[in-house]
Amino acid sequence: MGGFLAIFLDTGFYLGLCHEKDKYFERSKAILEKLSNGEYGLLYTSIFIISEATTLATIRSNSNLKVLTHLENLLWGDDKLATIFLYDLELIRETWNLFKKIDCIDLKKDKPMSFVDISTIILCQTHQIDKIVSFDSHFDRFFERIF
Repeated sequence: MGGFLAIFLDTGFYLGLCHEKDKYFERSKAILEKLSNGEYGLLYTSIFIISEATTLATIRSNSNLKVLTHLENLLWGDDKLATIFLYDLELIRETWNLFKKIDCIDLKKDKPMSFVDISTIILCQTHQIDKIVSFDSHFDRFFERIF
C-alpha cells in the first residue's frame, strides 16, 4: 500500500460522529470535513474498531436506535466512510505478542493499552499506514495523530 496516502479511523471518531452528546461530536464533524476533501487519502478501519464502536455507542447512548442507525450507516450504508480490514490468525498472534511486550514490559507501571489499540498498531504497520484519526494520545508514539 505504500506510496499513496491513507489514514486509519479509530473508535472515538466514529462515536463522535454518531452520537450528538459525545464530547468529540463537533471535533469529529470538523475532521470528517477534512477527510471528505481527500486531504488524508484513503480511509481505513478494522473489524475490531467496529466491534468496539458498536458496543460503546450502545452503552453510551442507552441503546438509542437513532445513534446505532447512524453508526450503521457510517459503517455499512450509503455514508460508509472506510474500507474495513479483517484479521487473520497471523495478525492476531502478532497483536498478542506486541500486547504482551507493551503492557507487561514497556508500560508495566503506566496505563495499559487495549488489545484493540495494539491490533490497530499491527494492522497499520502491516499496511504502511502512518496516520490515525484518534482522540487517544497513547497512539502518538506510533502515528501522526489527527484529533
